[in-house]
Amino acid sequence: MSKEIDTLTSKSWPRNLVETVKCRKRDIVIRITDWTRDKDEPAFDVECYVAGVYDWNESQTFCTRSAKQTRKQAKTAAIAFAQKQIAKFVK
Repeated sequence: MSKEIDTLTSKSWPRNLVETVKCRKRDIVIRITDWTRDKDEPAFDVECYVAGVYDWNESQTFCTRSAKQTRKQAKTAAIAFAQKQIAKFVK
């Protein structure tokens, strides 16, 4: 996938490379980042942005090492949390 991303430009169609995502006041953006290759604290981060504002209280990190979970368990928990947040904010 990284080779594909390297070839994307701002003019690529149907996928466009963007610097940032502009959020509107009704937007909920959930960003999930896979940090499981990080040697210090492998984890999945689930970040929630409500109306363009990052909300630490609505976000969560799902660690593997410190939580004594496998990568698969952390991934499953991150997905479940993201689904819960979507249900909470999309009314």
